[in-house]
Order: sequence, then C-alpha cells, then structure tokens
Amino acid sequence: MLSSLLAMAMVMQADTTRAARETFTRCLNQFVESSVSARKTQEQFTAEYPQACAAEQTAFREAVIRRDMAMRSTRAGAEQSASLEVEDARVNYSERFEMAITPR
Repeated sequence: MLSSLLAMAMVMQADTTRAARETFTRCLNQFVESSVSARKTQEQFTAEYPQACAAEQTAFREAVIRRDMAMRSTRAGAEQSASLEVEDARVNYSERFEMAITPR
C-alpha cells in the first residue's frame, strides 16, 4: 500500500506531460496569432484549425496516455482523458481567435 502511494506521488511530482503540453499550446498560439495577423475570416480559421499542430497534438496526446497508464488507468480511460485535454486546449485557442477578430 505504502509503495503504491509513493509510486503515485512520484508520478504526480514529475509532470510528464509538461513539455508536450507547452509545445502543443505554443504551436496553437502561434497559429492563432498568424491567423489574426493574416486577417483570416472565421470560416478560413475553422477550415484550417483542425489540421494545425497535428504532430504536436499527437505527441501531447501520447504523453497524456502514458501518464494516465502509469497511474494505472485503463487504456480507454487514458485515451478519453487525452481527448478531453486536447479538446480543451483547442477550444481555448479557438476562443482566443474569436475574441481577437471580434470588433470592440
């Protein structure tokens, strides 16, 4: 029991997803900024956004799955967690684009 708690604490202390998350969100931020600078319409952004940062998204997704599996989550649970974290990041940056192009 104690060894399980120690192992879990060690996994939680080392944020194994941090680098991948930062790389993914940095890419999304750059995509949003370049889209705003290029004065893309919402339609253009919406068409291009799903393909943006695909490699970074895959790396982040795999890092989340590895983290969750290390914490003894099921594969399905880890994949669902990864999907939710990816979706959350994408929604946040999509909303940033919308706010940036909305006239004040």
